[in-house]
Amino acid sequence: MKRMVLILALLALLVAACGGGQQEETATDLSLIATDIAFDNERLEVGVNQPVRLTLENAGALEHDFSVREIAVHDVHAAEGEADDHAMTEDAHELALHVAAPPGGGRAVLEFTPTEPGEYEFFCTVAGHKEAGMVGTLVVGP
Repeated sequence: MKRMVLILALLALLVAACGGGQQEETATDLSLIATDIAFDNERLEVGVNQPVRLTLENAGALEHDFSVREIAVHDVHAAEGEADDHAMTEDAHELALHVAAPPGGGRAVLEFTPTEPGEYEFFCTVAGHKEAGMVGTLVVGP
């Protein structure tokens, strides 16, 4: 009987050891709605090294985007379709994160994984929008 318990315990340890490192991380889903001239949420919170899927919906009549100038990230993918050539005031190559959604209900998805905790400003790059208050804080927690 003791031998059977020992064998079962060793088998359980072996199964736990083999499967322990193969957990797939699920993305944190965030939604942000842009209107003329505001975001519906001025604070977004995510975890460090946790994949993020941000959906930007443009409920306004004007062009809008979501941008972060400097943030440590990897695995950045943006799906924006027809809005990728819009009237932004900055060069997209200078931005660590950027996605644009066309006006009138357009949507865009930005996927990324932040790698350093901190607070990062997000904003709309369309001329005058940041100055009018289209800003917020992306908080990356430990």
